[in-house]
Amino acid sequence: MLEKLRELVQGAKRVAIVTHKRADADALACAKVLELVLTRLGLEVAGVFCPEGSPIRGCDEEVPLGVDLYVLADVASMSQIPPICGRCIRVDHHVAGDDLPGIVAERPSCTEVALELAEEVGVEIPPDVAKLAVLGIYTDTGRLRRADAKTFRLLAQLLEKTGGVLGDLTGSEEGVREEPAVLALLKGMQRVEFYKSQIGLICTSHVSAYEADLATLLVSAGCRIAIVASRKDDGIHIVFRSRGVDVATLAKSIGAGGGHREAAVSVISERLPKSQLPDFLRSLVKRLFQNATPLV
Repeated sequence: MLEKLRELVQGAKRVAIVTHKRADADALACAKVLELVLTRLGLEVAGVFCPEGSPIRGCDEEVPLGVDLYVLADVASMSQIPPICGRCIRVDHHVAGDDLPGIVAERPSCTEVALELAEEVGVEIPPDVAKLAVLGIYTDTGRLRRADAKTFRLLAQLLEKTGGVLGDLTGSEEGVREEPAVLALLKGMQRVEFYKSQIGLICTSHVSAYEADLATLLVSAGCRIAIVASRKDDGIHIVFRSRGVDVATLAKSIGAGGGHREAAVSVISERLPKSQLPDFLRSLVKRLFQNATPLV
């Protein structure tokens, strides 16, 4: 992968690393490791940039102009970032997404792809980045549910650098949610509609925020597939979560986007009032799952 990265950045001197909007721990950890890698390769890194910020902080929101190259970290589709004029490559782990030049490896987390590059270039991961990397891997693997042997080897190496234990570094993820998140999830649960299908129970809902959290909650409650819609400035965001079903292909089939096999997002450039989202979701289920029947 390192040789391919060298080819992709050839001719660039100053680069900016950009994550998807509202960067989660995996996106930010991937970006921070890539910053070390690109610096070791002799590039001037303008910084790590998270459009619309990040709950974890540690990055700038405004994506800069005047760089030779944008390196997109954990970005499956250009719909996940603001419009950028300039040369772009991506380092990603999603099985479906836009056809952009870059390094895409099918791993449970994007952090693992960046760490492999760091190992190849021989860069040392400092404790603060190692701690973030542990959190990124832990959250994006569904609290290690999607982790494989390679994931656990990387976690062991990172924990040696931090000198801590897994529970200490991921404790915040197990804590009590803040009130706005709790209210959003409760409202979303009130709006859930259920469908019986050949592949199992399909659940839909809509919220204004925390759509990924709601979709994950629905799957943990027993839904085989969860589909949660929200209205954003660039259209309707559709978040998919599943247990063992390829939702990345589904997301790609209905709009701009992509993702993992069991976690994906699609953006549909359509303006709808909130009152029409239930009908929109019903028509979407009918389109994607012709055999699905609603459960009252």
